[in-house]
Amino acid sequence: MLGNNQILPQQITDGKSLWVQEIFPTIQGEGPFAGHPAVFIRLAGCNLRCFWCDTDFESSQWQPSLDEIDEVVSQLLSQIKTNLIVLTGGEPLRQNIVPLLKHLITLRNLHVQIETAGTLWLPELGDLCRSHRSALSIICSPKTGKINPQLAPFITAWKYIIRHGETDPNDGLPVMSTQSSGTPLQLARPSPSDAPIYVQPLDEQGNENHNSKHMQAAAKIAMQFGYKLSVQIHKIARLP
Repeated sequence: MLGNNQILPQQITDGKSLWVQEIFPTIQGEGPFAGHPAVFIRLAGCNLRCFWCDTDFESSQWQPSLDEIDEVVSQLLSQIKTNLIVLTGGEPLRQNIVPLLKHLITLRNLHVQIETAGTLWLPELGDLCRSHRSALSIICSPKTGKINPQLAPFITAWKYIIRHGETDPNDGLPVMSTQSSGTPLQLARPSPSDAPIYVQPLDEQGNENHNSKHMQAAAKIAMQFGYKLSVQIHKIARLP
């Protein structure tokens, strides 16, 4: 979208239908489940506007019911061997995904990973996290200066996008805004916990020189601070 998307508010409905960009099988390329086959459910719309974001998440008009989503997921799970479902976006917590989570976790016995920027919260999500901790992972990639305090205790891993020359020498994490190019802003730091931290080089499509510098910076930061390097395996394999 490259900063051209709409900034949309959170919509708390009954969750019986969702605005979905696409559902597809792939290899999870990032973070703690990198390398795992997965079914991605990309939800549409976002409450932020990152100027470097290269993902299309608002061109769809599809608003399937939970039954329709389940049918598509079931078909894809018959084609690949996995129990991993990834809810991504856009921003998945912008919509009420709790009914979908309950269905996938309690009825289908699947593991669900949520990829979020960490600014939003759903009232019923806390109970689900507590009761199904082993089946639900929340990966937070901060894009702003603060994380929603209700979400923070349930974050299982942190992921930061690294741009060469835009990190703090004291912790290696970003110090520039994702919403306004060239504006200094220290992105939210992990709250005290043992949740792992992943650093991932920014992918500037078509600019291999910059990408090489971002990769070198991310690798150096990982080694210096003990973080884990995330390299977007799905792009290397040329998958969705």
